[in-house]
Amino acid sequence: MQKVENMLKAQWYKKQELDFHIWVFSSVDNCNFNYNSKYLFFYVREQLPQIKPVFVINNTKKRKQLTEEYGDGYFVDGLCSDGMKMILRAGVWFTSAGLPVYEWKGNPERIVVNLWHGIPLKKIVLMEEKQSFLRRFYFKHLFSSKYTYILTTSTHLVPIMSKSFAVPEECIKVWGQPRNDLLWETPVKGEVLRIMKIEEGASLILYAPTYREYGDTVLFPFPDNDQKEIERFLQEKNCHICIRSHLKEQGRIEKYTGSHIHFMNEDVIDDIALWLNCFDVLITDYSSIYLDYLLLNKPIIFLPYDQREYLRKRGMNFPYDKVTPGPKPENLQEFLKCVDRALAGQDGYASMREKCNSYFNQMKEPCSNKICEYILRDIKNKL
Repeated sequence: MQKVENMLKAQWYKKQELDFHIWVFSSVDNCNFNYNSKYLFFYVREQLPQIKPVFVINNTKKRKQLTEEYGDGYFVDGLCSDGMKMILRAGVWFTSAGLPVYEWKGNPERIVVNLWHGIPLKKIVLMEEKQSFLRRFYFKHLFSSKYTYILTTSTHLVPIMSKSFAVPEECIKVWGQPRNDLLWETPVKGEVLRIMKIEEGASLILYAPTYREYGDTVLFPFPDNDQKEIERFLQEKNCHICIRSHLKEQGRIEKYTGSHIHFMNEDVIDDIALWLNCFDVLITDYSSIYLDYLLLNKPIIFLPYDQREYLRKRGMNFPYDKVTPGPKPENLQEFLKCVDRALAGQDGYASMREKCNSYFNQMKEPCSNKICEYILRDIKNKL
């Protein structure tokens, strides 16, 4: 009912003249300050004084916290009348998921950019299997039809994004992901070590498994797994593993933690994008985080222990083994050898990483400035 009520309000408030000096940003559920929207917002706030950037946060507590941290005037409630009026007056919308307000028919003059929140390694949106006709219709007409542009990172991904959102390929732009601008900044590894209470000089490994809706995630999924042996190995190598899994799994994962294995979720570090370039090695399974990590040209280890089941349920846009440039150990001893080689920079996958990186990441430099230039050019052409 809330969405219907908001759509009715939007139909009334949208009769205002658009102001292209107001740029609205939003992310998941209009309650989260994350993904690409967050980092493009920061860029606009710091670099474009002629633009008023506002971020939609419909959660009162979260909005208050952000206002205290960043100042007044930047965060709005899209459910109240004043917030909705401002959003619908804005000439430009940026989103990482959905829209800042729901309206059946948008203003065709407004520029609406879906920054999205990752590379489509897995099937997304309308390409996901077992989609009902009603959901497809709802998504296409309430969301896709409103987007002026949808961003991606490579020309190879344009057809996939086009099919995923049911929009013409001309709407898909290879403009990059603003969150990856952070990868070119100087790493602040010492700050991560301080937060995690790890001694200076230690190597850091990020372990970021994918959340599974059909069952518990198994960490260190080896038939001969021995946590004590892993701890001994890590201590010998002066190395620490930081586990970044879904917050719902914290209770099940605590049994894996120890002196050199740590649980590092949103309650410890809320946004991993800020710190990704501080890690020496990445361990994952199907998470597209590794595609961002490729830009760093650092070793990656894959643990796809339930590959057949996961791919059957979730689906992928690419042959898994061809686009995962790293070893896939199946027992503990293989795993420890892979970690040892990765820490020494001798994993043997540098060439494959470079090939995959070139395929998925054609943007190999900060992109926020370019995105803003394109939008400012569009605005100039409209006025």
